[in-house]
Amino acid sequence: MSAAAPFHHLSGEFEEVHYFTDRASGLAAIVVVHDTSAGPALGGVRRMRYPDEAAALADACRLAAGMTRKVVLAELPAGGGKAVLLDHPGLDRKAAYAALGERIERMGGRFCTAGDLGTGPADLAAMATTTRYVATPENGVAADLAEATAEGVFLAAGTALDLLGVAEWSGQTIAIQGLGAIGLKLAMLARRAGARVVATDFDAERAGRAADTMPLQLVEPDRIFDTPCDVFAPCAGGGILDEASVARLRCRIVCGAANDQLATPAAGDLLAARHILYAPDLLVNAGAVIRGCGPALEGFEPPKDLSGIGCRLRDVMVESFNSRMAPHRVALARAEAKLAQRRAARVRRR
Repeated sequence: MSAAAPFHHLSGEFEEVHYFTDRASGLAAIVVVHDTSAGPALGGVRRMRYPDEAAALADACRLAAGMTRKVVLAELPAGGGKAVLLDHPGLDRKAAYAALGERIERMGGRFCTAGDLGTGPADLAAMATTTRYVATPENGVAADLAEATAEGVFLAAGTALDLLGVAEWSGQTIAIQGLGAIGLKLAMLARRAGARVVATDFDAERAGRAADTMPLQLVEPDRIFDTPCDVFAPCAGGGILDEASVARLRCRIVCGAANDQLATPAAGDLLAARHILYAPDLLVNAGAVIRGCGPALEGFEPPKDLSGIGCRLRDVMVESFNSRMAPHRVALARAEAKLAQRRAARVRRR
């Protein structure tokens, strides 16, 4: 079958695509399972307003494929998936999440979920009333997954600094784009280590609360790209690094929690051409899935710490330096090679 754009989800790249609705709660959701060759698909629930169903499907497919590559690079016995829940004025949020949990439960563990943009602890708690396959304290996940993501990014940024000959955070400046749960925790970690923090958020009220919590310098959202800093940390939406924004950066390192930070692969090449070390998001923002995967993976004991993120980033950067290939391309090539090996092994087991 041709993989024409409107039917990309039917190209054979994705294993399952589910449409779930519930008239009473207003639930309209799409769950995409990208790969289960080594274990269940892991991926969060993203709640957003989409212009149409096609846009929601495209987002779910893109994010599900990205999750597989993230999980593969993190060396977890699992694959990737994603759920998107279409937000709209008539949505009964609590009931909709409970209904989605019921549908995921019927999938029998092929897809295990957690939080994402638009989905918070109360939403996950509602899902936990109807499914075992969601990462919450009710289902055995004790870790604060936002904190785990922030910790992984912080460790990766420290590794990147070390690769550039900087042994400690004291005296360094980090510019954080986005002060949600992850960005705020990253700011706290950086401040605790002695770094100066400059930050922004499109939500001025949230930015103000962060400034009341700790000493940091707030700037207007568009000015964050022009901020002189050692580490630029995108911790909000994806696709923010393009030709125009990369040209404005005044940093040595890009290392953040946002998914899909590069608008195009060419943006990563531009970072390399400017000698800005880019820590691929597929590697560095895996803290939540590493800490939260335990209940979903029977018999698997998650690593006791997140030091593996820094080790894997160091390996990718060494290969990048030696091969002169941009780090995002090294990371993607590694993910694709590992995924091909897993899929080949599954074929042999059949």
